[in-house]
Amino acid sequence: MVKIAASVLNADFSKWQEWLPKLEEAKVDRIQWDIMDNKYVPNNGVDKKWLAELRNHTKIFFESHHMVKKPEEQVTEFAEMGSNMFIFHIETTSEPLKLIEKIEEHGMKVGIAVNNQTPVEKIFPYLDKVDLALVMTVEAGFGGQSFVEKNLEKVKALRKKIDSEKLDCKIEVDGGIDAKTGALCVASGVDVLVSGSGIFKHPKGIAEAVKELHKS
Repeated sequence: MVKIAASVLNADFSKWQEWLPKLEEAKVDRIQWDIMDNKYVPNNGVDKKWLAELRNHTKIFFESHHMVKKPEEQVTEFAEMGSNMFIFHIETTSEPLKLIEKIEEHGMKVGIAVNNQTPVEKIFPYLDKVDLALVMTVEAGFGGQSFVEKNLEKVKALRKKIDSEKLDCKIEVDGGIDAKTGALCVASGVDVLVSGSGIFKHPKGIAEAVKELHKS
């Protein structure tokens, strides 16, 4: 079954005591924290203090998605706050191998992301060294965008590469994901679906949204 990561980019943190238990009851597999610096992307993302705060209230796997220009400067801090996986963008570092090593040394799993306009082949050399490859299915930086279907070709290329070389690397997609687009992604080879608006703004609530996504 596909795994579900709930993006809390646009969640109302004044009501976290309401929605966090709902995510747990719905058996969400992960919570994704979108960390931004208003430089790599024109947004400030989630206030990182909430990751540290909610880490004390749940055992759900936390993945921090760093859309920042100097991700290497955040590794130690996020390891200490309790992030289980550190995802960085290939576009933001000139030394990806060094960054991967640093993340591992801090006890976190490693994810490598490729933005909407970046060829997926740029991350091919690192697939045997990371735990997850994230394909953005919108332009990184804002929630609520429409799914860009052409990125499914990137997913298919990743799936072929990973399977042919028998690599232990999962494929994740992020952006415009709901039950309909999620099904397209899973059919293309995705292992993890990230959904924000699709979960928090679902007309039937969080539980139904996660149930539908798990069936993708």
